[in-house]
Amino acid sequence: MRHGPFLAVLLAVLSAIPIVGCSRKAERLVGSARLIRGPGGLGTTVRFIRNPDRDTYVEPGTANFGGVLIIGSDTTFDARTFLAVASWKLPDTTLAGFSPVTVSLELKRDTTLLDPGTVSLFLAASAWDTTTVAWPGPLHPTFLGSAHDDRPAAGYFSIPLVPGAFDLVKQWAHDPTAAPGFALQRTGDSLLAYVPGAAVFRVRYTHVVSGNAVLDSVDTPVTQDFYLHSPISPAPTGADTSVMLGGLFDTALAVHLQLDSIPAAVSIDEATLVLNIVGVEVPDAGDVASIVQVRRIRNVWSESITEKSTLTIDDATAASVLLSSTYASAGKRLTIVIPGALLREWAATSSSNEGLYVSLIHPVNRIKKFQIGSRESSRPPEIHVTYTGLPPVRF
Repeated sequence: MRHGPFLAVLLAVLSAIPIVGCSRKAERLVGSARLIRGPGGLGTTVRFIRNPDRDTYVEPGTANFGGVLIIGSDTTFDARTFLAVASWKLPDTTLAGFSPVTVSLELKRDTTLLDPGTVSLFLAASAWDTTTVAWPGPLHPTFLGSAHDDRPAAGYFSIPLVPGAFDLVKQWAHDPTAAPGFALQRTGDSLLAYVPGAAVFRVRYTHVVSGNAVLDSVDTPVTQDFYLHSPISPAPTGADTSVMLGGLFDTALAVHLQLDSIPAAVSIDEATLVLNIVGVEVPDAGDVASIVQVRRIRNVWSESITEKSTLTIDDATAASVLLSSTYASAGKRLTIVIPGALLREWAATSSSNEGLYVSLIHPVNRIKKFQIGSRESSRPPEIHVTYTGLPPVRF
């Protein structure tokens, strides 16, 4: 059998396959390039800066259930701490030679605020509802004891209760309504801070063991603690040249910027909120990282608001709006990257844009406060946006 013509054709086909593959690969690369660039490149890139048409500062309320208990005052800021006990623990009074010695409130110091001073403990006149409690809180007319916290070091601070306090504790144990709560306050222009969740009422007593007097104690944990502070002062007027971020009042910013000029079919390359710092209280020697949280506001608001409760704010854990920033002492500004998807939504539906809520979270110093230039100042907030038109699709 002769295979000459058939073999020649087969060899020709086999030798052409790599060439066809390379040709198709090259065609795909060219097509991809056309898809990415379009006939005229990526299109026009536009960069613009917008200032807010509304901005103000608000406080989260006068009740603070956070990571510290503050007592005292600092110019316009005044704070007192409130405590409550769910149930009381009593020592075994049937022990041989039982004798009460002292009753005290033991507080764990928070060394962030170090000013020494006298702290007084009072019995509250009534219980409170934690969902509605606000400054100045319930009356607390009954004095129970005081002590001077000289702040030598971290550790516990003890306030001994008045003589006969053990009889009071027995009464509170049998009738919890007799002790609806307690208040801690101090006079003088200085502040003290304590650790929440660590306070106990301690009953010290003696009893006899094998003919010897033994000192013992039993602790009743404080099951609820928080502090109340006076309303924000100075209150925002809507025409302030600076807005306050952080500080003792824990203020946050509400900022609204018009962004409906962004076209729908564009790629947003950059969206950055810039807050220009015009002053810092308790400045640092160098640059200090400060965490800034940005969340979306959902309802209409005006510059006359003073409290966060008047705003409807997205959950802080939403990845699209949970951001961080670093304080740059050289540039005197806070820069925060805003998700492009949020700006695209606002550009497409301007009615969905009610602005941003900017708060300072876990500052290095609890009393650190930034003064941010407002829209009425010479250094207003800005949003920097860069977008590029999308190319026509080619296959």
